[in-house]
Amino acid sequence: MIKPAEETHWEKAAKTQMGTYLTKIETDFILDCVDLEKLSLIVDVGAESGRFSILAANKKVTVVGIDIDLYSLRRLKQKSPDVNIILADANQIPLKHQVVDAVFMIEVLDYIAELDTVLSECYRILKFDSSFIFSFGNKSSLKSKIRELEGKSYMHSYKQVVKTLRKNRFYVIKKMGYNWLPFGRMSNNRLVPFFSVVERFLRLNHFHSLSPWVIFCAVKTT
Repeated sequence: MIKPAEETHWEKAAKTQMGTYLTKIETDFILDCVDLEKLSLIVDVGAESGRFSILAANKKVTVVGIDIDLYSLRRLKQKSPDVNIILADANQIPLKHQVVDAVFMIEVLDYIAELDTVLSECYRILKFDSSFIFSFGNKSSLKSKIRELEGKSYMHSYKQVVKTLRKNRFYVIKKMGYNWLPFGRMSNNRLVPFFSVVERFLRLNHFHSLSPWVIFCAVKTT
């Protein structure tokens, strides 16, 4: 098989000032929520080329990266041969019931309309009391309203996500708002670090329902 040489769009995005800022927040949040070395099986839904799959694989955990884009999965396999890859849709995850210790789904829900179906699938494959860590763009935020003027939009509101989590018997143990910065996802603006400090200083991460992006850690309950 020929190895894909070109970086994906999201690999390039991760190297920008905004990408560095976002990846650090999301990585720190994951590591605050779970001890990777104590887990056996992690599934990264919407893994793309593997920012978070590789994070887990480096901890000697069995990792499965799932995505609908084969090129991205090949990039992931090229970078980390130990990661298992599956070409599949998040609406129908080809894994057995209650076999997974943690599910990551970072920056993925903004491209999936079927919120209830996806959360139900994550619930199905998780063991009881296991962690589901995911992020989404908040449709009810001011940043989303501005995006709508540009013909763009986030898929789900904070209220919708919380309601759907409860419906699918997830219990939220940690949440954080972020991405209040006045820049786009691909921005290389040199002021990104400054605004990230302002975001922390003003404690904007506590305004969950108003935050442009929100990241959750929830556990599967009975």
